[in-house]
Amino acid sequence: MSITIDRPHRSLRRTLAGTATITLAAAAICVAVAAPASAHPVLSISASPTTLAAGNTVTLTISGTSNGNYSNARIEVFASTPSSGGTTGSLTSFTSSPNCGGSPGTVTCAEITNRYKIGNINLTNSQAFSYTVTFTVDEATAAGTFTSKAQFYKSDNTTDGPTTGPLITVTPAQADLEIRPYDTYYNGQIAARHDVVNNGPATVNSATLTVSVDRSGLGTFDEVVSDADCTITDNQHATCSLVAPIAPDDGIIFDSYFNVNLLALGTYVITSTVTVNSPTDPVSTNNTVVTTCNVLTGLIVTCSQA
Repeated sequence: MSITIDRPHRSLRRTLAGTATITLAAAAICVAVAAPASAHPVLSISASPTTLAAGNTVTLTISGTSNGNYSNARIEVFASTPSSGGTTGSLTSFTSSPNCGGSPGTVTCAEITNRYKIGNINLTNSQAFSYTVTFTVDEATAAGTFTSKAQFYKSDNTTDGPTTGPLITVTPAQADLEIRPYDTYYNGQIAARHDVVNNGPATVNSATLTVSVDRSGLGTFDEVVSDADCTITDNQHATCSLVAPIAPDDGIIFDSYFNVNLLALGTYVITSTVTVNSPTDPVSTNNTVVTTCNVLTGLIVTCSQA
């Protein structure tokens, strides 16, 4: 009889144990499914461009898919290591003028200590988002590199930590200084007049302007009129230096006048050139204008500029 009793009892224990094992396994599965991969949205960061000259802007795009409902969240953008050169330090120490955008919603943009903040972010679960912050690398920034980073914060200031973005390279500032033909005419003198314009993006701090005359006839420089400081070195050459920086989208005049003897027939080629000393000029194809004048008689002179 004891054997008869013991068998069901042992079987019952086995059944209970099996049931407990199944129950615990199911609970573990439920826990594994319920636990999120991240307490905050996973961020992805891109930069455009990743190489730029100081004085230009760079845009960081922070995107992802919401893993919950968030109200009044924010994304903070900052610089971190590895970094080198003039961009070592906080992002706001060598950049300025942040501008934020993106969707969903209308975000705010602010500079906080060492960072830029994209604020007023409101998301629902599984909602895709993409936000941008554009800022200017200060013109005086020396060459260097910095690593872009972004960090998502809930309204209660909790965060998972930063996400690393692309390495951004900053090269020295550049300014495209262009000499443009204004007009040319003959009125007892050959006049070759020009505008010198800074196309930016940086300020031109130092530049040299030169004009030379290749002549088959006789003639002498009369004067060079410019906002620069000019010196006529001989009858065929003059040199000018800036007396003040030229801001982007600003310019100066650069006009030269050449006396021609009534009997000094021939061809006069006046070459006017600008050379940027500081910062660098990335475009060399717009630094020279050539004025060509054919003196046929004392009264008949034809001129052209190119």
